[in-house]
Amino acid sequence: MTRHPRDARKMGPRRTAAAVIALALAWGAAGSGFGQPLSQFSMTTPAQDAQAREDIAYAYALEAYVFAFPLTITERERVRREHLTGPVANEPAAPINQLGHMTRLASAKGDLPYSPNNDTVYTGVGLDLSQGPIILHMPDIKDRYASVQVADAYIENQPYLFSTRINGGRAIDIAFVGPTWKGKLPAGVKELRATTNLLSIAVRIAVHGEADLANVRRYQSAMSLTALADWHGRPSATPPKPPPPKTRAAYSGDFAYFRRIADLMTDNPPPPKHAAMVTMMRRIGLVPGQPFNPDALDPATRAGVLRAEREGPVVINLIRRTRGTPTPTGWTANRAGANNDFDYPTRAGNALVGLMGNDPEEALYFNNFFDAKGEALHGGRAYRLHFAADEIPKTAPLGFWSLTMYDAQRFQFIDNPLNRFAIGSRDGLQRNPDGSIDLYVQPTPPGDGHDANWLPSPADRDFKLTLRIYMPTDAEVVAYRGSTLRVPPIAPAP
Repeated sequence: MTRHPRDARKMGPRRTAAAVIALALAWGAAGSGFGQPLSQFSMTTPAQDAQAREDIAYAYALEAYVFAFPLTITERERVRREHLTGPVANEPAAPINQLGHMTRLASAKGDLPYSPNNDTVYTGVGLDLSQGPIILHMPDIKDRYASVQVADAYIENQPYLFSTRINGGRAIDIAFVGPTWKGKLPAGVKELRATTNLLSIAVRIAVHGEADLANVRRYQSAMSLTALADWHGRPSATPPKPPPPKTRAAYSGDFAYFRRIADLMTDNPPPPKHAAMVTMMRRIGLVPGQPFNPDALDPATRAGVLRAEREGPVVINLIRRTRGTPTPTGWTANRAGANNDFDYPTRAGNALVGLMGNDPEEALYFNNFFDAKGEALHGGRAYRLHFAADEIPKTAPLGFWSLTMYDAQRFQFIDNPLNRFAIGSRDGLQRNPDGSIDLYVQPTPPGDGHDANWLPSPADRDFKLTLRIYMPTDAEVVAYRGSTLRVPPIAPAP
C-alpha cells in the first residue's frame, strides 16, 4: 500500500518492516489490548482467500506502479534526445551526452514537457554512462546563484558538487561514473559515482530579466562535456559520442505498463537502498533484470495487478495535484521529507510535473491549487497573499524568492499583457508600514499604488501558484522539514 508522505518521512524501509512485523505479532497475541484471536482469521472461504490475494496484489502493484513511474519519464526524455540531431532552440535539450542551453526566457507560447520558470536559465543534459565516464567542466559563477543538480534514472538526486551553497560557485571538473565502473580519474577531477547509468542534469543559473541574459550566456559558453578517453588535462573540443540507439519492445493492451517498466529496470536496476521494494515487487512477478510474465501469476494475483495498471493513471493524476507534505494554510511543501527517495508518491509527481527538483538545502518549493476556503484558484477572481514581516522568506546571500503562476492543467505560463509570470524579492516589492508585504493575484491591476506587487492571473481558467525560495537559510530548511515554515494562505479579496 502506498505510504502517505508523512509516514515515509518518519520511517525508513527497515523501520517500516519492523513496524509491520510488530503489528502482526500484536494482532496475533490473544488477550492483548487491540489484538484479536487467530481463530477470527482462520475462518475464511476459498473465495475470500482469492479476493484477499487479489487485494494484496493490487496494493503491491499500485505501489510498484508509483515507484517505477519516474523511470518512464526518464525514458521519455532519453528517447526524445536519442532522435535529436542537435540542440533544441530555446530548450534545455540536446542529443544524449551533449549540453542543451536555454538561451531565452520562457514565455506563455512555450510547451515544455515540465514547468518552466524565469528565476533561472537552465542547461539540460541527458547522460548515458554505459560507455564510460563523462566529465563536466563548470566555470566560476560567483556573482549569482547557480547549481548543478544531478538525478538518476529514478529521478533521485545525487550528491551536489557544484552550487553557490556547496563550493561557492568555484570552477570544478566533475566526472560522472556509472555504478559498476572501475578505473582511475585524472588528478583534480572530482568523482560523482551515480546509482544508474542514465542521468539527468539540470544546471541552473540565476537570471533577472532579458537584460541579464547575456551574462548567463557567457557562463553557458564556458561549460563543456568531455569523455574520459578524450580528457588530456583539460576539456576537449570533441563532445562525447552518444550511445548506439536502443531497441525497445512496443507493448499494448493488458499489462503493457508492467512489461515496460520491467524492461527499463533491466537497464537501470533499482539502487540497493530500495531492497524492500524489490522484495515486494517479486511477489507480483516483477523482478529487475527479467521480463514481466503475467501468465506465470495465479488468476487472483493477475487480476490485482491488472486492476492496479488500469487505476494507476488516476492515482498519478491525483498525485500531480497533491504531491508533497500538506501545510495548515493549504500549500503543499515539495520534497520536505527527511529522505525524499522513499517518498514514492511525491517523487512520481515531481517527475511528471517538474522533471527534477532541488534538495531543500538548495531551494524550497510550495505549490497550491486552492484558496483559503478550499476552492480551486479560478480566473476572474482576485486573491491576496499577506506576508507578515516575520513570514517573508529568508535567504542566504545571493538567494531570493519568487511566486510563479501556471495553468492548472498544463503547468505552463499563462499569457498576460505584462508578460509577468512571476513576482518576488528581486522585483522592488512595495512594503507596508509594518514591514509586511501584500501580493495581489488578480486579472486586473489592483491600483491604489499596489501595481508593483501585482501578479496577473487569467480571466477564464483555473491556475496554480508555486513559491520558490532559493538558498534558504538553515533555519528555514529546518522549519520546512518540520512543517512549521508558514506560507500565508491565498485569501479571496474582499
